[in-house]
Amino acid sequence: MDGLTITRREEEEGTLVLQLSGELTIPWAGEFRQALLDAFDRAASVVVDVEKLAAVDITGLQLLCSAHRTSCACGRGFRLAGEGSAPFAEAAALAGFTRHVGCARDVGKTCIWTGGNT
Repeated sequence: MDGLTITRREEEEGTLVLQLSGELTIPWAGEFRQALLDAFDRAASVVVDVEKLAAVDITGLQLLCSAHRTSCACGRGFRLAGEGSAPFAEAAALAGFTRHVGCARDVGKTCIWTGGNT
């Protein structure tokens, strides 16, 4: 499978879901970054569903981390869905992203790498 497909849907009022499939890798980083920026402009809360991803690299993981930090800074909701899928979970673990405690900016205890319940 080549490329990244981003499907947008409104889940409930004010929440925009970005369903990802394919590859969240460096060649598609710009497209995903723009989708995130557009989502934060349009919605009070953004959900990124990664369940259907076949591949994820460090760039994709960094963009997700940046999106969470952006949500904390601008007071918007952000969460992951489907993060238990094998390709995503393996990539996050191998890159050292999974953790027990969120970063210093995560005052709301919503870190996506801890499951949002630190």
